[in-house]
Amino acid sequence: MTTDPKIRFTERPYLAHEHPQFQDYWRAFKERLQRSIKRKACFSKTDPLIDKQLKQAFTQDSTFSQEKFELLVEYFIRSFFHYANDDYARADYHGYPSEQGMVSDSIEGAARNYPLLAAYLHYQSDPSHPLFQQVQQALSTGFLNATNPNHSGYWGKLKSFQQTICESADFALALWLSKAHIWQHYNASQQQQIIDWLHQINHVQTVDNNWHLFVLLVQLVVKDLAGIDEINQERYQRIKEFYVGNGWFRDGEKGNFDYYNSWGFHYGLFWLDQIDPDFDRTFIQQSAVQFCQDFHYLFAPQGFAFFGRSLPYRFAAPTALISTMIQQEKTNGQGKRILSQLTHFLIQQHAIQQGNVTQGLFETDRRLVDPYSGAASGLWSLRPFILLLYAGQKIHFWQTAEQPLAIEKQDYDIQIPAINLRIIGTQATQEIIAQFQHQQYPNLPFQQACLQQQNGRMKIIEWLCGRSTRGKNNLLRKGVTTFSSKLSLYLSNKEKK
Repeated sequence: MTTDPKIRFTERPYLAHEHPQFQDYWRAFKERLQRSIKRKACFSKTDPLIDKQLKQAFTQDSTFSQEKFELLVEYFIRSFFHYANDDYARADYHGYPSEQGMVSDSIEGAARNYPLLAAYLHYQSDPSHPLFQQVQQALSTGFLNATNPNHSGYWGKLKSFQQTICESADFALALWLSKAHIWQHYNASQQQQIIDWLHQINHVQTVDNNWHLFVLLVQLVVKDLAGIDEINQERYQRIKEFYVGNGWFRDGEKGNFDYYNSWGFHYGLFWLDQIDPDFDRTFIQQSAVQFCQDFHYLFAPQGFAFFGRSLPYRFAAPTALISTMIQQEKTNGQGKRILSQLTHFLIQQHAIQQGNVTQGLFETDRRLVDPYSGAASGLWSLRPFILLLYAGQKIHFWQTAEQPLAIEKQDYDIQIPAINLRIIGTQATQEIIAQFQHQQYPNLPFQQACLQQQNGRMKIIEWLCGRSTRGKNNLLRKGVTTFSSKLSLYLSNKEKK
């Protein structure tokens, strides 16, 4: 494949979880038994109408009202309460497991909800509201139990290349968001317990890509809460080294240009800027503005030209549009319509079920679930909603009128030179084509450029061991260069189970 000569080469480390041995499957099998016993029935079984009510609300009309938003947020908060275990330190969702096993997946289930709960404390102005009190209690308890070695919900010691490194960033963000409601009410011993656990982040190795942002986020939170400045500037400079222009980052020296840029890179940078406005505000905000200038052309009223990995995290696609509004302190009516249209479209296509986002683009489709993704991984889809809880009222988001999308106004044919991407919009068909005008993987056989099915034997091993045996289905890495907002590629020959 081609690489950027301006980005220093680093050797990809050997990741044990990508090369499992018998003992890894045996460990995963025991974890599966442990977590399956704790896992509760599906959320919708507690209230058979709850999924139907949510879908009806987003089908009646296409206006993304504040009332609908609150319904959606409370849906996910209540589903977390349902699936939570180990006194809110874990949550066991139903679905396909990740390659790191179901204990790791249960930590994800809690961690990826924590920022939503913490941001809700920002949003809900009435501390006497019953849900406010439930959220406050759940977070206060969960933070302590997750970092207590003597508790069943303990997240364990942080180890190099471990999935919990990612989750520690969401933990830290939620801690920072809720500091007035929770952190400041802990005693000195409780605060020290949490800081000691977070402090481990300084000693782990990570893959040389966007993971640097997870470490930096934890370090900035520790500095803000405890006054300990151990921020690794080398990691931040490496992130900036991945920057290629027009607001885009390459995801590592050999990485893709991916829709992950919106909800991975710019979301992480946004929080660094919020926690410490003096960190690198000019670069962070200017790169976000440049990114959004072109990114909005990829959205259609029904769909988005998805490309890259982590496709089930699709609700998060407009994240950078929302975070940039907050940075600029004003709502963009077109950006509001993008979030509204995508959210309505995906919910109408059954993308939220049983208190979770499905593991697919629409309904569950195991072909689209990367091996590193578990049952709750797709809850990173909540990122634009976390941002709106945090600051939507400050920018008068709900009072701003929606404005037409670019594709609703005219045809267009634009270029993003930094990533060699051409975006073609046809107003008459409402279709958007994203076409990479370079071949990153020129030597791949034609037959590999498709979504691979998981064979029956691998499905059985995955179910038995509670550990992913799925292949990687990032189509960019399979040599595909053209993607359509019509999403027919992901509908044809769909495998639901």
